[in-house]
Amino acid sequence: MWQAGSAWAGRWPGWPPLAFLALALLLRAPGFPAAVLDPDEGLYLVQAQAWLRGGWPFVAVWDMHPPGAPALLVPALALFGDPVIALRLAGVAAVATTASLLHALARRLGAGPGTALAAGLIYTAYSTMPGGLATNTELLLAPFIALAALLLLTEARRAAPPRAGPVFAAGLAAGMAVWVKQVAAFEASALWLTMAGCALAAGRLGPRRLLGLAALFALGAGAPSLGVGAGYWAAGQGEAWWQANILAALHYVGPGEEAAELRRRLVGTVPALGPLVLAAIPAWRERAARLVLPWLAGSALAVAAPLKFYDHYLLILAPPLSLLAAFGLAALVRRAVVPGLQARGFALLVALAMALPVGGMLLPRLAEGIGLRGEDPVRATARAAAAALRPGEALFVANWHAATYALAGVPPPTPLAFPAHLSGRDTALAGIDTQAELLRVLALPPGVIVVDPGRWGPIRAEARAAIEAALARDYLLAATIQDGRGPVEVWRHR
Repeated sequence: MWQAGSAWAGRWPGWPPLAFLALALLLRAPGFPAAVLDPDEGLYLVQAQAWLRGGWPFVAVWDMHPPGAPALLVPALALFGDPVIALRLAGVAAVATTASLLHALARRLGAGPGTALAAGLIYTAYSTMPGGLATNTELLLAPFIALAALLLLTEARRAAPPRAGPVFAAGLAAGMAVWVKQVAAFEASALWLTMAGCALAAGRLGPRRLLGLAALFALGAGAPSLGVGAGYWAAGQGEAWWQANILAALHYVGPGEEAAELRRRLVGTVPALGPLVLAAIPAWRERAARLVLPWLAGSALAVAAPLKFYDHYLLILAPPLSLLAAFGLAALVRRAVVPGLQARGFALLVALAMALPVGGMLLPRLAEGIGLRGEDPVRATARAAAAALRPGEALFVANWHAATYALAGVPPPTPLAFPAHLSGRDTALAGIDTQAELLRVLALPPGVIVVDPGRWGPIRAEARAAIEAALARDYLLAATIQDGRGPVEVWRHR
């Protein structure tokens, strides 16, 4: 294939991963001042802290996601003292690793060094699209899916029959992705079918060998989740694992908002991928790039599977689309630009493709201030809450960010640390009487309760009534912190 932009690759094959790491750190730096960029990441942080204290996910801190996200944050928390820095650096590491694997995959598919470099650079830039600066599951599972793609698509292109070792390793990588978020199973299935279909079509794989490799892939894919599940059952917590990993996930699937709200979210977010889709179109005529199309289809199914939509879901599409965009831009330049200007033309197009998502992320932050002046509201709230607590007392975050627990350095008084699970719109997921659990927490009583008066909307009426009654009866307002939308209140028990 044409060596588009080969001068970028240099003479040292080991430097692209370092370039991706530096670029990821630079582009994601605007998110570092904020303690919370998405409420979900705060819950993973609280789970990881509880794990370091010896409390397992689902038991110490409940969530409907598999335990992969907090598990991946545990090493970062152990290495870095500040939980927010640990969270942000984990996101940087995930993005840089995925970019490096996309670079390697592009080379395996026959791309020149410049095209391969572009695949990693474009992904790194698009990791900052709406919802991307947060360290969410979509970023944390991407390295594992990219590794599975590298292994399986390499086998798909080989002239010899697929090998058992890479197939099992790909299954294990896919299983790690599913261990982070269940919808990764759609991408893993698409990649497996691509490899198996190519081998069957070329006559390199018979039915018996196919069944054996399928069993091997399934064994690897199931090992992480089933192994962790077995650990929970052995510890007598199998019911908690089953409720969170299976029943809650099944209950969660379905429309989560009115049609008008769903349309608003889609219209506000989906166009961010428009330039990437346009850049990928010319790649559809490239034989090697067409191997990536089933992966893209699987990632689209993963986005749609919950039957609801949040902006960070689109990050699942970014790895295969970035790979296709690099191939597409290389093909476009090869066909439309005179040979002497192809390298410069390719570099210009890649830079433009990268500038669009980065500009979309950076310009609003520059206009509003990126948080370098003044204390972050979540940090300030956690500091005020910790200062008001007496030794041995509990902190209860009624309808504010769960990350407050992590920043205050105290465990939540209930496994349902996420307000939406205890008293909000997702109370049915936990499989318990959440109103009774809320009343138990209020009866402790907590030494400090954190309330955001502007966030009562998603809270159930009976839950709000119980919290407000407790505040009026037993608490005094100790501090008020402005978060840009209104005051956040810290209440101290009388």
